[in-house]
Amino acid sequence: MGRSTYFGIVFIIAVAALAISAFKRPGQRPNILLIVSEDHGPHLSCYGDTVVQTPNLDQIAKNGIQFNNAYVTESVCSPSRSSILTGLYPHQSGHLGLTTHGFHFVGKIRTLYQTLKKGGYRTGMIGKLHVEPDSIFPIDYHPITSPNYEKLGLIRYAEYAEKFMNDGEEPFFLMVNYPDTHWPFQDQVEGRPRKVLKPADVTSFPYLQFDNQLIREYSTALYNCLLRLDECVGELMEKLTKTGKANNTLVIYLSDHGDEMGRGKFDSYEIGTKIPLLASWPGHIKKNIQSDALVSTVDLLPTILSAAHLPIEDQRVTGKSLLPLFENPALKFRKYLFTEKNCDQIGMYYPRRTIRDERYKLIYSLLDRKNPVAQSYMANVNRGAAVAGSPTINEAENASPLVRNIYALWLQPKKVQLYDLKNDPWEYHDLSTDAKYDQVKKNLLAELNRWQVQTDDPLRFPEKLNRLTQENDTMKVAKKMNWNYPSYLYGK
Repeated sequence: MGRSTYFGIVFIIAVAALAISAFKRPGQRPNILLIVSEDHGPHLSCYGDTVVQTPNLDQIAKNGIQFNNAYVTESVCSPSRSSILTGLYPHQSGHLGLTTHGFHFVGKIRTLYQTLKKGGYRTGMIGKLHVEPDSIFPIDYHPITSPNYEKLGLIRYAEYAEKFMNDGEEPFFLMVNYPDTHWPFQDQVEGRPRKVLKPADVTSFPYLQFDNQLIREYSTALYNCLLRLDECVGELMEKLTKTGKANNTLVIYLSDHGDEMGRGKFDSYEIGTKIPLLASWPGHIKKNIQSDALVSTVDLLPTILSAAHLPIEDQRVTGKSLLPLFENPALKFRKYLFTEKNCDQIGMYYPRRTIRDERYKLIYSLLDRKNPVAQSYMANVNRGAAVAGSPTINEAENASPLVRNIYALWLQPKKVQLYDLKNDPWEYHDLSTDAKYDQVKKNLLAELNRWQVQTDDPLRFPEKLNRLTQENDTMKVAKKMNWNYPSYLYGK
């Protein structure tokens, strides 16, 4: 090797080392703004909804990438958020239900906040955490801790965010948790949204296949919540721009699960598990692109840590970084996607596991009994009930054959249900007994079993499932609920 060549190589290595060092300096690592809303599917105008316009959320999509097949791990708040913040499925972390019903992480859990804090990030949260224990979340700045289901003082979210984003030279991680569209649905609070929809402006959601005055009111209120949310996101993005840090900020927006309407929240259908997911990052994500890849909220932790050049510190994490999709949205990313249902809360216990590929989805019910989720929704006829966005049992029985079949199967599911999402996106027609699909069903069941083994799903063991069922069936709602499942499911 010649002298000039040698020094040339040394120079290149030195420049590369300086570049890496510069990138790792606080000013060069990306800020991360994670925006999480509640309880709604992809009912945004960027996803093609024509009832409302959501220009501020649409702008995030225009500035970056829109995921058309994004899913939560479980369609209720605490388990879903546990996956966002750990990269683990709820059955891996032990967070099988809501904190308000006594559920919590089990064993040694490593959170996104712990890794980012250790890596030199300032950490903030605005709005509820809603997973336990909160001691494993080193949050530097948490000015609003309540769920704020009343949706009061929403201007504070953007104001507090601006203060935090400006308060320091280190890169920041800020999670902003907006309360819309969580129950109770409010058509307008403190003048938000500025233009209020009326029931005459709205048609009931098509997935219900049913319409009456009550459901129309619920649908209208949910849309008004989305309009209020969009206004709030617009304020937040204005504050980010005002700080001068927008060009070095990865923005991720998603809902924590789908609609609190019939066959939605608390269950395993598309209505409850499919969500909007948008991301923008100037210089790293091309503008106005879309991806049909199957992506999950277990992918968010790997994505954020990869963007921050930090390691994944829990080897059980099964999600994958979305960064390759930022570069190539058409990339073949995942062949199979999984969701689950566990305990949720007292009265909603009906464990299920689901798998989908590019076209087909299989729902596997672990119990042979009536579905209490469907019973709760279909029994409620009062305006004040949180789970009344559904026809009643009597209404469904006196409706068209299609509606009767949809809701009868929801009330008393088969052990295995199979749907062709390409031709039947709202899961009206169960194909599980059609011999033409036997091989599809067999393949999906085998892959589902493989996933349960790989992720050490405790409910694959009948004796553990039986003990959990017995405990759920006998547990009463109380101020303090002490579960024994950590010992017999996880040995903790």
